[in-house]
Amino acid sequence: MTKRLIHSVLAAVALVGLGGCYQDDSSGPPRGRPLVRVSLTDAPFPYDSVTSVNIYVVRIEASTQLDTSGGGDWVLITEPRKTFDLLGLQQGATAFVGEGELPAGQYQAIRMTIDTSLSSIGWGCCNTALVNWQNHSGSSEMQLYAFVEHPFDVPPAGADIVIDFDVGRSFLYAFYGNPDFTFIPNLRAINSAAAGAIAGKVTSGDTASPGPIKNAAITVCFTGDFASCDQAIVATGRSDDTGYYRVAFLNAGSYTVRIDPDHPFLQSVITPNVQVTAGATTPLSVVLSQPTGPYVRVSGPSSVGIGGTITLYAAVGDANGNPIPNPSVTWTSSDSSIAQVVGVSDTATVTGSQPGYATITATSGGLSGSLTIQVVGSPLPVATVTVVPDTASLVVGQDSVSFRAELRDSTGRVTTERPVSWSTTDSTVIYIQPSYGGIQTFVRGLAAGSVFLRATSEDKTGQATVTVH
Repeated sequence: MTKRLIHSVLAAVALVGLGGCYQDDSSGPPRGRPLVRVSLTDAPFPYDSVTSVNIYVVRIEASTQLDTSGGGDWVLITEPRKTFDLLGLQQGATAFVGEGELPAGQYQAIRMTIDTSLSSIGWGCCNTALVNWQNHSGSSEMQLYAFVEHPFDVPPAGADIVIDFDVGRSFLYAFYGNPDFTFIPNLRAINSAAAGAIAGKVTSGDTASPGPIKNAAITVCFTGDFASCDQAIVATGRSDDTGYYRVAFLNAGSYTVRIDPDHPFLQSVITPNVQVTAGATTPLSVVLSQPTGPYVRVSGPSSVGIGGTITLYAAVGDANGNPIPNPSVTWTSSDSSIAQVVGVSDTATVTGSQPGYATITATSGGLSGSLTIQVVGSPLPVATVTVVPDTASLVVGQDSVSFRAELRDSTGRVTTERPVSWSTTDSTVIYIQPSYGGIQTFVRGLAAGSVFLRATSEDKTGQATVTVH
């Protein structure tokens, strides 16, 4: 297992409507509905010793309803009943899944059903990793919901719809302290007709070791009222052996892009206001430079489950910015009741104790660096969803208001690392800033009126009343 443990990786399911350009080779009557084609794509998985991530896709469906609680008018698009190895697909390459007809209309949700008994992660040449699927359906079939931030239209001529399946954030190793992968699905759906991409090369500015940087983590974040990029992750990627990366299936708009090197002695680069245009690829190449002065940097996973452990690393540089081997480092936690830390030199182990946030700090030579860790609660399924606050008043055109979804299991314990879908009963009254599965979102008033703001996680829904003046 490499030191690059928990990073985010992009995988996607692309639903491609052939529309009026499609010609059926059969001699039967012409189709009366748009034909939809389904494909899969993936980016590098951040575990060097993992050789396969096999997902058995049973079926894919769409619904015109906002609710993802299991009811609704789900329409079958395709039923491939086939295994796909996501590691065989890199940098936007696709694999054909199947195709089917979809009635014209405006769709609010996408549902993918997988069979966990036929899905697996491979270690090395011939071993299978343990996976905690957290499947509480009572059968081997598990339903996954793609979060549609904005409804997409399927006109009579057809449409291109993309389901973005974030594999790196969906499979977390040793998350609850056990030697297995915990499955926490992260999916979103977009209309690819309005989508573009960001691509470029990552190179080193270090004169001692110039050249391309492979395994650099690319994080694309929504530009909005967020304290950090981690609170608004849209999609992720990773550079290949040549330093090249490509993050596709991004809605047109403005994003913040953070590029973190696999080399701890190089500086990360954050680029704000990266504009993505539909149907185009925005070039963004960066040079990661070596510091010219002293530094302490902490890197590693930013979340852990209760009872689980993660490993953090501290990179320490001297007055000239040169890396110091085997540095003397003191590790502390801002709240040991939430996360405990034990460190030796530049390496520390953090154990999750109870849900919440704690800042882990590494100090060396009078300098310090830190990383905020989220400790995730119960592994039990979500039993209730409460939107906080439950009421709010907005003025058209003024600042946005923050809402969060409070998720609890059947024992009343709070759980946090679960994807949440946000929706409204009237999108002409309020605008929900994309949260891409996050428990927090921001709402702006568009027109006078009163609507419900709804949060759904694992088939459970809570709501708040929002009044706009």
